[in-house]
Amino acid sequence: MSQFSPQDLLSVLASLVAACFCGLVPMGFAAVAWYAARKRSETTLAVSKARRVNIAGVRPGMGLVRLQGRIAPHSAPLDGSAENALVYLRLRVEEYERDQSSGWRPPTDKARGIPFQEEHEQDQSSGWRPLTDKARDIPFQIEDGSGSVWVNPEGLDKQLLGEGFVPNDDQIQAACILLGIPPDMLRGQLRFRMWEMRAGQNVSVVGTPQSNPQGEIVIARAPGQPFLVSLLLGQALDATLASQTRQARNWVLFLGIPGAVFFLCGLCWALISLIRALPKG
Repeated sequence: MSQFSPQDLLSVLASLVAACFCGLVPMGFAAVAWYAARKRSETTLAVSKARRVNIAGVRPGMGLVRLQGRIAPHSAPLDGSAENALVYLRLRVEEYERDQSSGWRPPTDKARGIPFQEEHEQDQSSGWRPLTDKARDIPFQIEDGSGSVWVNPEGLDKQLLGEGFVPNDDQIQAACILLGIPPDMLRGQLRFRMWEMRAGQNVSVVGTPQSNPQGEIVIARAPGQPFLVSLLLGQALDATLASQTRQARNWVLFLGIPGAVFFLCGLCWALISLIRALPKG
């Protein structure tokens, strides 16, 4: 009885490895994207069903509510005067990592060390990587003319804060001090994105009314419920939610379908190689 040759075994194993690498890896990422899409869909549905009320009508036990109001002056802000009180700050820093085997180095802004957007082909292993992402907040009040209510922003959905802005050097230094980011960390080719909430800004709030120990009503995060404090207002918030849900679903299709095709093709080729290697006659 003849046995499989090393070449036959190598062909079968190579097909199985290709099926796993080219198929299972994208399918794994597709599974992560599917989970993200499901969570985003649940958030979108919950926000669409949230009760829209003015602040005067907010009561504990109402379930999820959606409010829109102006941040009130704060006597103990993170920074600034009461009228310009900083109540929420987030700084995200990304670092450009370049493949050492690549000979091309992106041109940089000499003042900030940020690569310009040039039409160059970059190595796939080069790109922006997260360096740090820190936030700090304090409870604050919002008002809409009918009354005011406290908001505790702890645990808010960062994906729905809004676009943010690119800070200047002074803003970066001040944010690093407030957030406790060591200056030595900020080296190399970096880019920054900052989010601020200050007194006088209008915000959207989707959360659950609760009572604090002082007997005051506070909009805060509740277990199993979405919690949004966003600079996006009205339809802009709804449009962003819908866009994020759609993008997550598109990633499921983009990764899942090719991954499944590659996986099946690899298995079929392994099966063909196995059949060809079977003893004849």
